[in-house]
Amino acid sequence: MLAERFAPDVPVHVFTSAPQRFADWQRGTVHYLPPDSAPDRDPAADLLQEEIFHYAPVDLPGLQQRMARMATWVANHRPALFVVDLSVEVLLLVRLCGVRTALVRLHGHRDDPAHVAAFRLADRLLAPFSPHLEDAHTPAWIRRKTRYLGAFSRYDHRTESKAVCREQLKLERDAKVVTVINGSGGGAREPGHWGAIARACPEWTFLLVGKVEAATDGPDNLQFVGLVRDTFPYLRAADVVVGSGGTNTMMEVGAARTPFLSLPEPRPFDEQLCKMRALERLDLTRILEPNLPVDAWRDRLEDAAGLDTSAWDPLFAWRSDDDPFGDMG
Repeated sequence: MLAERFAPDVPVHVFTSAPQRFADWQRGTVHYLPPDSAPDRDPAADLLQEEIFHYAPVDLPGLQQRMARMATWVANHRPALFVVDLSVEVLLLVRLCGVRTALVRLHGHRDDPAHVAAFRLADRLLAPFSPHLEDAHTPAWIRRKTRYLGAFSRYDHRTESKAVCREQLKLERDAKVVTVINGSGGGAREPGHWGAIARACPEWTFLLVGKVEAATDGPDNLQFVGLVRDTFPYLRAADVVVGSGGTNTMMEVGAARTPFLSLPEPRPFDEQLCKMRALERLDLTRILEPNLPVDAWRDRLEDAAGLDTSAWDPLFAWRSDDDPFGDMG
């Protein structure tokens, strides 16, 4: 998306440790970076608290090679701008090399020394959401420095109706359907957890989508879908979607315009919780307690099914007239 904001004749380079994600990308050049971790070393042990860096492990050859590769490339090519996706350390490195920077920032309580330093040193801050979803606690000076990119997802072009998706999935038109996006992160639940909830809500059909093995003793109203490449039909066909507070999950549910029950997963700086609070402020989700009793799910599903999803429309329609990289010299 950001690469499309540049003129076609402007060269774009990407630095990543996961070049396979750019296998079909034709807009620019992809440069491989050595990983900043090692199989025999716990990254959590190298995390820093209340310091100018979040993560700068010593005596890690991969990290040294990684930073040296970027610094060497910058010295040889002298880029006009370096866009950094979240990493405080990379932003500080590039800024020390005398290059203008733009930093992508996310939700959360990011008032620690490292984030504040990066926010102040960056020439521009980029937020992958609309200003409607800004955290209530974000300081005014950060808001002024931010260019909001609006709501977007890989499903923005999809137009299938709920009825069409139900027919595709062989679901009854008048059934009560809840799709559960059971992610692979810390918030993933075991099949038995959803089986107990499904038994407590026999009038609902549960579609369990994600990396999960089917249980042999699940109730009849619990279907194990598993991993699917295209989740849109399952999102659009549902009366309610249950999922984490991840950005992709949130935006894809929004693109489907389906009521959302969110289970924010523990993340540094309360990223998912803050994001879901911003969404709940717009009446576009209900946040579920992590240990919600099984017998409380029926009421929560019925309440969520009544959410007005048209409130997503201005979030996806919002586009700033400002060039996100304008006025940067």
